[in-house]
Amino acid sequence: MSHLFTIFGTMLDLKTIETKVIKGEIFFIADFTELGNYEAVRKSLQRLTKDDNIKRIAKGIYLLPKINERLGVIYPHAEQIAKAIAKRDKARIIATGSTALNLLGLSTQIPMKVVFLTDGSARNIKVGNQTIQFKKTNPKNLSIEHRLTNLIIQALKAIGEKNVTQEQSDKIQKIIDESNERGLIYQNLKNAPVWIQKTVLSK
Repeated sequence: MSHLFTIFGTMLDLKTIETKVIKGEIFFIADFTELGNYEAVRKSLQRLTKDDNIKRIAKGIYLLPKINERLGVIYPHAEQIAKAIAKRDKARIIATGSTALNLLGLSTQIPMKVVFLTDGSARNIKVGNQTIQFKKTNPKNLSIEHRLTNLIIQALKAIGEKNVTQEQSDKIQKIIDESNERGLIYQNLKNAPVWIQKTVLSK
């Protein structure tokens, strides 16, 4: 079956997509609207999805699949997908809960529901065996624009003030020291809850 699908004189094929998108990465309808109007591109992508040349992750969100002979389709990391969606929507996101713990290396457990706080739209997106949840939050919670600082704050919130172990505290300190951004992180943490400041800044 041909990969070509012509609408209103516009031809969008797999080769055209591969010139703009790296295998294993997601893309959006808007990435190709220079080739035709939104509806034309959507129908072209719908055809390619039916032919199993690309994967539809959610409405308007597609994946150019990277295939492993043993594992099948290799999906991008949830944070990579979330960042791409946030960039498209001009929204801010922060990983929270078990997601922050995993990204920091404080937990080896890969969460089946990956949660991000956002000032964009609340939604759930199913990707492979994982669900990515965008949870609407107060813009104040997104005021620190530094990924590592936010991960530290959210990880400590997930652990809880009374439950932080010495091992976890030492691991966080090591992460800060190895980041070469110690001064910036300490400055940012002055906007965190007092108990988090005491946990980290007292070191």
